Amino acid sequence: MQMVSEIEPYLSEAHRRVRAQARTVAREEIAPLTRQLEEAGTHTNTVLPVLLAKQGWTGVLIPDEPYGGMGAGHVAKMLLIQELSYCNGAAGTILQASLIPALALQALGSPEQRSQWLPQIASGLWTTIAVTEPDTGSDILGMTSTAHPTSDGSWVLNGHKCFIGNSHIAGLHLVVARTGTPARRDKDALSAFLVEADRPGVTVKQAPSTGLHGFSAGTLVLDNARVPAANLLGEEGQGWTAAYGASMVCGRLNLAAVALGLHQRLLDDTITFLTTRPRRGGHLSDNAVVRKRVAEIRSGLMNAELAVYHASALLDQRVPCDPALLNAKLTAKRAAEAAAQHAADLFGGYATRTDHPFARLDRDIRHIAAPAGPDDIQLHHLGEATLGSERVQWSALFTRPETPHEPAPAH
Repeated sequence: MQMVSEIEPYLSEAHRRVRAQARTVAREEIAPLTRQLEEAGTHTNTVLPVLLAKQGWTGVLIPDEPYGGMGAGHVAKMLLIQELSYCNGAAGTILQASLIPALALQALGSPEQRSQWLPQIASGLWTTIAVTEPDTGSDILGMTSTAHPTSDGSWVLNGHKCFIGNSHIAGLHLVVARTGTPARRDKDALSAFLVEADRPGVTVKQAPSTGLHGFSAGTLVLDNARVPAANLLGEEGQGWTAAYGASMVCGRLNLAAVALGLHQRLLDDTITFLTTRPRRGGHLSDNAVVRKRVAEIRSGLMNAELAVYHASALLDQRVPCDPALLNAKLTAKRAAEAAAQHAADLFGGYATRTDHPFARLDRDIRHIAAPAGPDDIQLHHLGEATLGSERVQWSALFTRPETPHEPAPAH
């Protein structure tokens, strides 16, 4: 029986065309690469990024005029990431990681910066957002990377950034660094900079990873890397806005879409296994206990899809919706993890084999937790929003068609 998706009411004909294109490319061109990526392990794959960029998907949120993007919106973005992740978690993760800094550039960049960089991104320039550091992790205000002005107006950057998505394929890094004194934990002590990957003093290193083979999340080292004054993104002191705003509006939803794709694939693989596995004159799927487990997997997916596409549709309508964005990542991540546990029990011994498809899906799902914060972070901010202590709606700032070059909002 064909399952009706929960997301259909949110889709236009244009959305369905985007989904159909993504599904075709993912299943015919990307899925065959999965075995090669798994066997190679952690590395920088060059075929996958080229294939994705060729479709123009790096510009899914970038306006057609005057920048040459798709201008398709957040629902379309989610469809792309979900379809890619269904076939290969690394493919979906590669695309989603570069959409975050691109959105920050759209929201905070000067007209000159947008004109220079957005057409390049829409044409396939990969980008990163470099915020996390080895010793401070998600404590953004505790970061130690610095940017010091020079007499000629340029900036010199020093520091280490880690877990930087697309680190090895990016041509441009959006780096958040401290421009205030180390003792200041004020949000306006941080600034954001556009740093070209080929500038002297910029190097990347890649540590091995347990999953998402084909995706790079390495360390970015800045050693007296000098950038011109024109590379300051927005105003001095808007680093917090770039880092947190783009993560709230784009990062959380993007990761939720990866979770949806992996969850759907897990459900489909589980159904295939259960309906073809002989048991007592029938199949495993005939067992009532087994059916209950499958129902739990599907129920979680249905709830996650509703949460995720509801939030995406609100963004496309420019409705402030930060709580919905927090809940989308929380719900999708929890549902995918619960589905993986149910599937592990249903697959039995096969779930322990590294040559079984479950092993890859299970590993990839576990990679969704840390980026943009684990469950406790989502719950913390959701609680603050519920009790009225969150004064900023990042979704209001980051969904303006052309956000002016302006100071960071008060928080």
